[in-house]
Amino acid sequence: MTKPRLLLVDDDKDALDGLINILRRDGYQVAGVLSGYEALIALSKKSFDVVITDLNMPGMHGFTLIHEVRKRKEPIAIVIITANSFVKTGVNGGKNREYDYFLQKPVNIEELKSVLKNYGGRHG
Repeated sequence: MTKPRLLLVDDDKDALDGLINILRRDGYQVAGVLSGYEALIALSKKSFDVVITDLNMPGMHGFTLIHEVRKRKEPIAIVIITANSFVKTGVNGGKNREYDYFLQKPVNIEELKSVLKNYGGRHG
């Protein structure tokens, strides 16, 4: 199975760069942006299988970004990564939520890779 194309969104540049480097070493095609607005621009220019986003970001909150992504009606999985503890770790989004999976920061890389295995690449 082809690995999914990933768009990472996090206003913490160090965290973003670190996660990009780890995932690229594992063979993922990864793009990273620092804001929700940049994510929407990236999504309008290129196809992605999974958006991995932080929630608390200046300008556009992660839930606003998620809502905008869902309005596009594209088959994109959404994984939340955040330091906020108000959502339980590992909770699947399910039918009533706009996201597919939640991971607590600091991100357990092996858990993230396990989650990503569920979303094989559709945009070869």
